[in-house]
Amino acid sequence: MNIKLSIVIVEYHCIDEIMHCVASIKKHLQLPYEIIVSSNSCYNQQEQEKIDQTDSNLRWLFNERNGGFAYAMNEGLKVAKGDYLVIMNSDCNLVSGLDSMIDFMDQHPEIGAIGPQMRDLDGNIQDTARPYVSVPRYIWRQIKRVIGHKTSILNNDMNYNKVQTVDWLIGAFIMVSRKAYEATKGLDADLFMYAEDLDWCTRIRQYRLEVVYFPNCSIIYKGTRRARSNSRYAKIFIQSHIKYWKKFGFFYGYPKRKRILFS
Repeated sequence: MNIKLSIVIVEYHCIDEIMHCVASIKKHLQLPYEIIVSSNSCYNQQEQEKIDQTDSNLRWLFNERNGGFAYAMNEGLKVAKGDYLVIMNSDCNLVSGLDSMIDFMDQHPEIGAIGPQMRDLDGNIQDTARPYVSVPRYIWRQIKRVIGHKTSILNNDMNYNKVQTVDWLIGAFIMVSRKAYEATKGLDADLFMYAEDLDWCTRIRQYRLEVVYFPNCSIIYKGTRRARSNSRYAKIFIQSHIKYWKKFGFFYGYPKRKRILFS
């Protein structure tokens, strides 16, 4: 059977969360798919065997080290067989199928990456489709968060109910075409955590493939925002963005998108 969709989820000491996420996938997906769980938890052999028996429909990969989010995702993407590949956070839950998203990708081969609308448990739209992050924009965004006490900063120039091209999508859920994956070779594993999604979307566009926000599909998600409350994660967050800026520019130089609003 041809696998239409491969979903890769990173696990780091969150088995219960993984199972809740997987249950939502099984509830809403009808097309041929596979779920690959890439674990960075470094469980011992006995624990691995026990976990591997929890669900015969899951493919577990037990990584030898905690190499970070991008590293774990890449390990899963390497073995994925689907025509389309999804990276998905364990704290995401589907509330609809993905058929319309895949149909849209089939109809538009120029699209390399696509992401759904994401809402929190209260129904609030999350800022999961964003403009490029230059140094000034990064600073201004942090100021707005502090002054406005906001966890989600929506773009006033964007209609979040319209299918459209965007600069980049957050890595909580990104679907890419096989073509985009093979061109980019996956995420940049030099980024332990944070900015790997921004980097991936930037590189996808360098191959003249577009990045699209697709609100016709919806997901429940609210990020942990650990970089704001934990000094270790804050340091990693800044280091990852500096690496990104060194590659693509601190102020400008990012590949421009085709501004398309789909009917």
